[in-house]
Amino acid sequence: MEENTLGKNRENILMPSGVVINRKNLLIFDLDGTIINVFGCGRKALDTTMRIMYGIKGAGEKLDFSSSTDYGVFLRLIEQFNLNEIFFNRIEEFYSIYSKELKEEIEKNAGSRLLPGLTELLDYFFQEPSFYLALATGNMKVGARTKLAHFGLEEYFPVGGFGDHAKSKKDVISTTFQKASEFYGEKFKNDEVFVIGDTTMDIDAAKNFEFHSIAVATGFEEKEKLIQANPDWLFDNISSTSEFLKVISNL
Repeated sequence: MEENTLGKNRENILMPSGVVINRKNLLIFDLDGTIINVFGCGRKALDTTMRIMYGIKGAGEKLDFSSSTDYGVFLRLIEQFNLNEIFFNRIEEFYSIYSKELKEEIEKNAGSRLLPGLTELLDYFFQEPSFYLALATGNMKVGARTKLAHFGLEEYFPVGGFGDHAKSKKDVISTTFQKASEFYGEKFKNDEVFVIGDTTMDIDAAKNFEFHSIAVATGFEEKEKLIQANPDWLFDNISSTSEFLKVISNL
């Protein structure tokens, strides 16, 4: 994998010309398929964790991770393998083993990468006082933090909502909004909030709270499905930082 350059040369980054931001903006980013792609490392780590803890092989083979939070995945595992209350009684042990296995899977996966444009974009947001970053992911917190740490992204997302206890992406984004408002000490208006994600769940959740929705076709969901969900904006990717910023600044 190429060396991570995020945050190393902030003083040399050129700001897009003609872009003027006159208000605060809360940017709520999804993780997998939006910021990074680790190509199934989470599924492999889950399989190994379930084998180590319960002797169950191939636990994640038939699970649909893309349409569920990790809490939803937990509930299906409990039902499928009749784990009942034992699963959550041992959840801290699960987190510990899973994070270790996930770290190893990502490190040995040559395809793990940041998606186009994110290096420049996150560096820009990091410098600009009018932008506030938050993470909203269906990943369990320990999994999301393990992924962020691998790519050196922790400082960009000091606050977020995760999928440990949330049943839907709407729940995750609601929690993210509340936590970000408290963390930053700001009362964000609905039209100051942007949800950036690669799935129809992200789009639907944004619309539910009357936030702006920005879809990116860099995940596993077909572009046509994203179009049908009618996001406010749709990008094939975020390789053009200036075009992305113009969307926000022109409101």
